[in-house]
Amino acid sequence: MTVRGAAPYPTASVHNQQTFETCIATTLRVLACIEFNPVVGEAPLNQALLLATADQIERHAQDLAVLAGFPHTDVVGYGQDWYAEVSRARKAPLQAAYHALHSAAWLGLEQGATTAGMLAGVAAAVRDLAGPVGRVTH
Repeated sequence: MTVRGAAPYPTASVHNQQTFETCIATTLRVLACIEFNPVVGEAPLNQALLLATADQIERHAQDLAVLAGFPHTDVVGYGQDWYAEVSRARKAPLQAAYHALHSAAWLGLEQGATTAGMLAGVAAAVRDLAGPVGRVTH
């Protein structure tokens, strides 16, 4: 999807744009499954699937930062920091994930590292939704 009047991202190829859109759509589908599976009587997504999804979202975020010319940007750390800040504002993990995904979709490839950070924020929220296994708590 191309926004009318938006300047195309100079290094974005059709393939890159399609990959980005697929990432957004697939992530939206996962968030919708988290939200709606219990409502329609489907089994909730399991922890392993949620963690694998978070890994892939982070990979896409890092790839996007590289594409934007910021290969050494800690987008995963930025996303985790963003999510921690949003969590302190009492946003539920699913609400935060939707917010970050909407932001990433709106920013698009044109905003490179910022978009990557929002995708990483989605990954942090999905990890939180997956549960505490593998985390050290004090």
